[in-house]
Amino acid sequence: MVSNASLLRWIACSLLGGSLLLAGQGPEALLSKLKRQTLQLQHEKNRADSTQLKWSWINPVTVGYYDSRNTQFDRTQISKEFSIRVDQPIFKSGGILYAVKYAAATRRVGDLAIEAQERKLIKEVVATLFDFRINRYRIAKQKLLIENDRIDIERKKEAYLSGDLDSGFLDQAILKKNRDTLQLYTLQDTRAQLHRTFKNLSDADAETVTLPHFTIMEKAHFLRNDIDLLQLRHRVEQKRDFKTMTLSRYLPTLSLQASYVKPYENSYYFTGGRYPGLGDDYYTYGFRVTMPIDIKAWPTFESARVDHLVAEVQLLDKRREADNTYDAAMKRLKVLDRMIALSKEDEKLYDSLVTSTKEQMEAGEKTAYDLKTMKNSKKIRQIDRKIFQLQKQLVLLDLYEKSYTKGEK
Repeated sequence: MVSNASLLRWIACSLLGGSLLLAGQGPEALLSKLKRQTLQLQHEKNRADSTQLKWSWINPVTVGYYDSRNTQFDRTQISKEFSIRVDQPIFKSGGILYAVKYAAATRRVGDLAIEAQERKLIKEVVATLFDFRINRYRIAKQKLLIENDRIDIERKKEAYLSGDLDSGFLDQAILKKNRDTLQLYTLQDTRAQLHRTFKNLSDADAETVTLPHFTIMEKAHFLRNDIDLLQLRHRVEQKRDFKTMTLSRYLPTLSLQASYVKPYENSYYFTGGRYPGLGDDYYTYGFRVTMPIDIKAWPTFESARVDHLVAEVQLLDKRREADNTYDAAMKRLKVLDRMIALSKEDEKLYDSLVTSTKEQMEAGEKTAYDLKTMKNSKKIRQIDRKIFQLQKQLVLLDLYEKSYTKGEK
């Protein structure tokens, strides 16, 4: 039998805890420490990769030491020198500017991809927590149904033994109780699986942690902050900058060249004497202008241009998808609101039936079985309403997953 007092206490506690989460923290606090660390390290790697890309146009300074022996002549000739050499492009027809912009856009795209991954994990852990609580409600509801089944069996058993009811009706009542009991076992098995899934994602206790609470956001706000749209907007910028970089590869490039050489020893001899000045430090400097003539230039640029156009089309398509996602969520919420309103009406109806049944029982017209059945049916409708409310939160969770409001890093 279900304890009425304990059931009501549990429902009350669930409602009181519904608006807070982990001492005021957001839903992301539900993720396990290890998963948060993994996401943070991914951000750090993306930052390092984008910084490397930002300065990729700068050539390294070459520092070298040269030591050579030559035995071609009568004496072994020795040459040793230290050198520093630079060969650095300083103008690439816009390629340097757009290389820096491309690196910045690539970092934003990467960060948003990691944020999208994080929000998917948050949705998974929060949805599992909501399903876990819904499962608890359904188990409580199932126990009430089984209790009503037992009452129905007792009533039909009495009627059968008194000869007022055919055995088939009693048999159907027993079968219904068995079906409901098997359904209870299925719900209990589902509860164990949900608990395991939650523990894989979170360090919190699914039994005691309070639920996050989501509210309806305006459509304009949702579309403005949709993380997929933000990512695609930056991807369009990334592809545009890459297109310009690609074009600059086949345009004139101005490079600065310079070197410093310090000979340590040079024993090469010419006409019987040491060549004058071979042991002195010296500098070289100058510039060069280059422009490659490559038959693959146009198809390479065309490929980059088409990539940019594809990104723009994908952005428009995702915008339509986001618009449809929001509209579908609003329709689903309206249906659930009607279901909640219906459950409230049924609850009021059962409340009046409980009152009238109690009065008739006191007058000897109804039995304790009748009163207990009405009370259980009322509690079932109360539980249904709580389930519908949690299902509304799951719909809003779908919007939360896509709404990115942290700001870009």
